[in-house]
Parts: sequence; structure tokens; C-alpha cells
Amino acid sequence: ALYHPHGIFSYSQAKSDITMLQCKGLSSIRQPAGSKRVVATPAALTAARPRALHVVRASETESKPLAATSSRDGSEIIVVDTEFSITKISYGSILVPVGCGLLSYGFGAFFQFLPGGDLSALMLIYGFPISVLGFALAYAQLEPVACKTTKAGYALRDSQMTDIQKQIRSDTTRFRYGDQEHLEEALGKIFRVGKTQGVNRRVTPRLTGLREEASESGAYTLVLEFENKLSMEEWETRQPKFQTFFGPGIVANIKEVGPGVVEVALVCDGSGQGRGGEEQKDLLMPLMPGMPGRKQQ
Repeated sequence: ALYHPHGIFSYSQAKSDITMLQCKGLSSIRQPAGSKRVVATPAALTAARPRALHVVRASETESKPLAATSSRDGSEIIVVDTEFSITKISYGSILVPVGCGLLSYGFGAFFQFLPGGDLSALMLIYGFPISVLGFALAYAQLEPVACKTTKAGYALRDSQMTDIQKQIRSDTTRFRYGDQEHLEEALGKIFRVGKTQGVNRRVTPRLTGLREEASESGAYTLVLEFENKLSMEEWETRQPKFQTFFGPGIVANIKEVGPGVVEVALVCDGSGQGRGGEEQKDLLMPLMPGMPGRKQQ
């Protein structure tokens, strides 16, 4: 028991694993001889009553994995991409600190604030171009888009992914330099940006994400997520061009999933076409109007 000017306090264990600090009010307290007698009034007990303390059990605080929300077949389980590639690292973030470090130390050594005066000229000579190149790459770089891969889609990647789908995934999930948007050239040809019967560059769809999953029929699907400012009628008229440009071996399905968000699903058709293992070449201009485009050899 603990003595307090307003009463005696004790600790008790609740049956539901909740620990509470309780106050027992008594009209008077018997204390050892020589000590002053304290009378606890109901008003004082009410004012001095402590708040209840709630102890949460360990089972109640177990965090749920964010990437493990899945259906029974496991198709919604997100697989973490652990593949390393130098193209996924920003060159500007490497060259800028190195160049600025060489310049700073070179100036300090040149004015004899730091040791190494004999190498100051060399550090200044190399530090300046490295820092300039780093700032230029950092200014011109295009951030990679996020790619969510489900467990079912990952299992089908090696057996069904076409060369075009592989190239899209590789090009959009790494840093690019000099491009304003991902798939800029492909979208320019599909929507005829700035041309007759085309769309304005300001309303061109912008790629915001990728998703690898399995379709209802069990086919590998690469979903392109776009920020949209066009009407669905415009998208539906471009559906054959999507299928032709990103083919062969795929079926392009277009749907609007929300305000300003359109998804283009590139679903493998099971024919096995487009899996030659070679990079897809760009189409050349047709020899005559009305003729199909020629492929590079």
C-alpha cells in the first residue's frame, strides 16, 4: 500500500489483461504514532483519482504485412523486386557529391587550409567537370515508375512475357536521361501527337505506374497505368494501335478505373509470338501511303 494525502492507493490485476490503477477511498487513515492524521474527503478523492492505464497485449499490436493482403490463390501477394541493376541508380546522385568533394578539398588544399597541397591542382581539374556532369545528369534525369509484381504474375514472367513487355518493363523502371516522359515516342506515334487527327501534346497521357499480374484466364499481363486527360472515345479508337505497336503476341484491353486514370492491360494471347529473345526494332516509314510500316532488319 502507498500512503497519499488523499487516501491509500493499491494495484490490482483485471481479468482481461488490463492493468488499472485504482483508488480506494477511506474516511480516515490509521498511521504510525507521531504522524499527522489525514482525513480523506470524497471531493478530494474524486479530484485525486488517477486515470486508468491500459496495457495492450502483444497479440493486439502485431503489425499486418502491407504486401501480404492476398486472395486464396495468392494472386494479390506483392513480390519485392530484389534484382540489382546499375541503371536503377541515379548517376547524378553519385557524380555530384564526388565532384563537389574534390572541389572543396582541392580549394582547401590549394590555400593550405588542408593537407595535400601537391594534389590540389589535380583535384580541381577533375572535380570541376565531374560536378558539372553530375548536375547536368541530375537535371535531365527522368525518375523510374513504380512496378508492382504479384506472385502469380512473377511465376508467369519467364514462360509467357514477350520481348516487348520485357523491354517496356526494363525501360520504364530505370533512370532515363533527356526524355520528358516514359514511352514518349510510343505514345507520340499511337496518339499522333501534334499531327493531323492527333492530340495536343499538353493532353498526352502520362505513364504513372506498372503492374504485373495474371489475368482471369491465367495469362501473364502487364498493366500500364496512365494519368488521363482524354475522353474514353479517344482511347477506344487507339486500341488497335496499342495492340499493333506493342504486339505481336498480346491483346490490349483499355479501361477507365477512376477519374483521370486509365489502364492499358497487355495480356499475352498464348500464341507464343513475340518471344524471339531479340529487342524489338522500330518501324520504318512505309514505301507508299497505305502500305504497312517496314521493320528494321
